[in-house]
Parts: sequence; structure tokens; C-alpha cells
Amino acid sequence: MIARSRLIILLIVIFASFISLVIVESSEKSNAELTKTANTTIRIGTVGVDAVKHIKEFQPTADYIAAKISNETTQYKGKVIMSPTVNDMIKLLKEQRIDLYFESPFTIALVNKESKAVPFLLRWKEGVPEYHSIFIVKKNSPIKALNDFVGKTIAFEAPESTSGYLLPKAYLVQKGFNLIGESTESYLAQREPAIISGGFNVNSSSIDWPAGNSSSNDNINTIRYVFAREDQNIPLWIAEGKADIGVISNVDLEQETYESIKSQLKIVDRTIDVPRFAVSHRSELEPALVEKIKNILLDMDKDPEGIKILKSFDNSTKYEEIKNKDELFGPINKMLTVLEQKELESGR
Repeated sequence: MIARSRLIILLIVIFASFISLVIVESSEKSNAELTKTANTTIRIGTVGVDAVKHIKEFQPTADYIAAKISNETTQYKGKVIMSPTVNDMIKLLKEQRIDLYFESPFTIALVNKESKAVPFLLRWKEGVPEYHSIFIVKKNSPIKALNDFVGKTIAFEAPESTSGYLLPKAYLVQKGFNLIGESTESYLAQREPAIISGGFNVNSSSIDWPAGNSSSNDNINTIRYVFAREDQNIPLWIAEGKADIGVISNVDLEQETYESIKSQLKIVDRTIDVPRFAVSHRSELEPALVEKIKNILLDMDKDPEGIKILKSFDNSTKYEEIKNKDELFGPINKMLTVLEQKELESGR
């Protein structure tokens, strides 16, 4: 009887030890799996003041990239970071707090110069890889060429816009004009910039560009400018006589402007062609991750889900790899240099 009791106790002890071992092993395995799987964030950003609109546009792309680069060891989530000014964006990229930056090429070039971010992709919009700015006036206006702009008021879109401000402004400066603008016309310029570099400050709309030694020629070549804030406002402003000249992209005039308004306008000049949009990555983003993201975006137009997301992203068509950065951004960088030189001459 005693022997039997001892046997039962021994079996109970062995069984309890086995159960404890299984629990420990299971717990260790679970902890190991939790440690093995890391969570991280892919952060994409752009400049703008309408956070709701831009997050709605950008979030599906951020989520798509995050899902595609996630694996058994690393789970990514997508995050959209909005910056109210270009100078804020430069600061974020310098601090490596944004992974990908989506913007128009002129602004991309400016930001990359200051932040060392690297452009690597172009984004087609509405099936068009490039565009240019056009100068429009009322059909019955006496303005027929650039020389007729002197003493007139030109309506730009907003300080961060390539086709609506930076590109046409640089074009006019290269042609020898001086531009005078009012800061009260710029909704972005009213914000305190996070960083002011030694170079061209895109958020500044209070630009007075006559040279330090003012002469009669300076006044002769001066054009005043205001901001209409939205590209859709430009044709309407010109038709209603709120400004003498307007600047808008050829694509927006063709595709976004009512025929009843277009019929009241005429084109008097245009700028060079530039890419519609570009994508840069922060300078310290791991090369292997850059390659993965590049391939994911290049293949989006071949994936039904990707096509849907592209369409929702401001009617994008596809991404294209930048083959020759110098050839693509050379003319843009030259224009930026002209703008910087003008600011130095005016003592800003």
C-alpha cells in the first residue's frame, strides 16, 4: 500500500514538472517571437496647410508601402507628416524625421539642396510626366508680350508652388524683371518658419528685388505680384480683372478651367518644361530600404490595388525612376541660383 502511494506521488511530481516545463518553454517561445517581430514606421511628408485633404491623399500610399515592406521580423505602419512651410520640411529632413518627401520639382530641388535629401523618382499625374507655366491675360488686354508686363500686377498661386510661383518667377528674373510682392497676400508666409537657411527662402513672399543701387531702369522693369492661393482662382481673377496677368500650368488651364472662362483669356508667354512631381528620400535612409521602396512604387501601376491608390492620389498615373539627376534638375538649380543672387543683391 505504501509502495503504491509512493508511486502515485512520484507520478504526480513527474507530471507537474512536465507541465511546468511546457509552460516555461511556451512562454519563452512567445517572448522570443514578440522580441523577434519589431514595429516601425515609414514616414512620408509634404508641404501644405490643409492637413485633412493631404492626409486623405497621402495615407493610402503610406499604408501601401508599409504593407509591402513588412515581413516576419519587421512590421511597418504608414504615417503622413504635414509641414506648414518648406523651411519646416527642410528641418524635418535634416533631422531624419521623414523618410520620403513628395513635392513639385522646384520645391524638391530647394529642399534637397538644404537638407541633402536625395531625389530618386518622378510621379506622373493625369498621364503627363512634365508641364510648364503659362502667362495668361484677358483676351482684349493690350498685353501681348513680356515687355508689356512692366508696371502691371501678376497673380501667382502660392509660395510653395512650382508652376504657380517659383518657375514663372525665376523665368521673369532671368529675363531681367524685378518683382515686388506683399507678404499679406501669402497664407504660408504668415507662419513663423522653423529654419531659415542662408539660401533662398521659399516662404518669403515679401520680395522686393530692385538692386541695391536703384536706378530708373529698376522701376521700368518692375512687376508687382499677389497670391491667389489656389490655382483655380487664377483664370477667374484674370477674367474678372482682379489682376492684369495670371500664371497657371498648361495642364490646369486645359483640364481644370471651364470653357466659359478660357474663352475670355489668351496666352502671351510660357516657361520651360519641368517634371510634374518628384519623390526624395532622407539622406540616411538605408540603401536596401530605398531599393525596396523604389521597386514598390515603380510596380504600382501593374498592381490592381496600386492602380486604385494611384488614382486616388491626385489622379496619379505611375512612378518613373530618375536616370540623370543633373540633366533633370540642372535647369531648375540654375533658376534657384538666380533667385538666390537676386536676394543677395537686394540685401535680404
